Amino acid sequence: MTAQEEQISRIENELNGARRDLRDTMTAVNAKVEHAEDELRPDRLVERYPVGAACLAGALGFLVGSNTNKRIAGPAMFLALLGYAISRGLSKDWSREGDGETLADR
Repeated sequence: MTAQEEQISRIENELNGARRDLRDTMTAVNAKVEHAEDELRPDRLVERYPVGAACLAGALGFLVGSNTNKRIAGPAMFLALLGYAISRGLSKDWSREGDGETLADR
């Protein structure tokens, strides 16, 4: 091998090592992002901290209710919350449909 071929081979080896390191780093970053994403989902936060979520919802309701003279704000918020709860319940039922899990297993 000539000196030029040896240098090309060395550079290719370094490049392959850098690609491998980049792939390992990207795998680790993706795992961390998925973990953080799971931790910060609003429905998971409500499940983990129900008292805090209830207090926050009460405070938000108080602020909206005290600053609004219209009587439509309360029922509108209730309907929005009800719609969200129904949609979450249906999405959980649909996502578990193919798992072979029955309603009694939950």
